[in-house]
Amino acid sequence: MIACVLSDLTMPRMNGWETLTELRRMGADVPVILSSGYDKELVMANDHPELPQAFLNKPYSMAALKDVLMEVIRL
Repeated sequence: MIACVLSDLTMPRMNGWETLTELRRMGADVPVILSSGYDKELVMANDHPELPQAFLNKPYSMAALKDVLMEVIRL
């Protein structure tokens, strides 16, 4: 069982948005956290067919990662 997916926004072959969309297309109801060094408002500004449960700005601390994981796993 997958409890959560943490995906970078910029990756080769499939970016974070495409990964999120594909997970939902496959019927996966797993919480998704997108992470990026880009500003959250800039990343989330466009229309996207699916939205992540959380956004984690890089660089992030282990404490920030723990907090966001606890937040999305409780949803």
